[in-house]
Amino acid sequence: MQIIDRNNILDAKKCIDAIFMHLGNKSEVLAFLSSKIEYANNLNRDNWNLNLDLNGKFLRFNVGQEYCIQLTSSECLILCLRHLIPSELNELGDIEFLGYDKKLGIVRSDNISSVPDCLVKVPNSIGCVIKNKFDKWLSLLEESNSQFIDYAIKNTKILPQMRGAHSVGSIDCLSLFVKRELPNPSFLFSAIQENENIVLRNIKSISEQELTKLASSRMDISRKAHTKSTIFIRSPYIVELAKRLAKGVCQDCVQPAPFVSKITNEPYLEVHHIRSLSEGGKDIIENVVALCPNCHRKRHYG
Repeated sequence: MQIIDRNNILDAKKCIDAIFMHLGNKSEVLAFLSSKIEYANNLNRDNWNLNLDLNGKFLRFNVGQEYCIQLTSSECLILCLRHLIPSELNELGDIEFLGYDKKLGIVRSDNISSVPDCLVKVPNSIGCVIKNKFDKWLSLLEESNSQFIDYAIKNTKILPQMRGAHSVGSIDCLSLFVKRELPNPSFLFSAIQENENIVLRNIKSISEQELTKLASSRMDISRKAHTKSTIFIRSPYIVELAKRLAKGVCQDCVQPAPFVSKITNEPYLEVHHIRSLSEGGKDIIENVVALCPNCHRKRHYG
């Protein structure tokens, strides 16, 4: 598969769909993963990430420095604390356990007692490999996986390269699938403007038909993040579609944009929410206008 853009929702959806074409049980697995992302974020908003492999081979949820859930086209790997795994799991079979030995490397077995611990930095950790009956196994691993997250996120620290591998596109894709807005880690917000510029450049290649579809699909989602104050993260698809529809002309004074943007090399207009997000306005195309800077200031202060 060609190398993908982790922050592009279309690339992320294509890769996630490909994984579940063979793995199956998409609904149960993504619901479980989404709930664990929310759980980790409530514990520490700055110490987790969701990594989509650049070749689309896996989707990996990391807490602190450790991987926690990994999805591939052949299996779902859930990291747990051994002593909290229900005994019936080992007795029922149909599940494989994974650990790591310095001499042997990765060890797999259907007998939990014959598998060493998986991660050095999380004592008593073990991997549980699921290939079928996800609805049964995921519920049985719920508590053990949550306790693994508790330990790993409090006792290990995410690495810089892991932060750089976070996939905003996958978070957006999961949010649409579970029909609620999932968080991104707070380390992203220190570079919001830089990320927005990158996203805007990527969006330029999307057709207006696809852009309209993406903008509409986020109708009821406006994102906010808590830093020293609360900020709202607008959909870049709404922003781009509003500017395209304006065709370089301010929608208040009906004059051409005053200059060309150095970032996009296009007429500079600012997208304004008619009813602000802070007052309950929706981040939808019907609630925005593209304005020149003067008219935008006038809307706020005139």
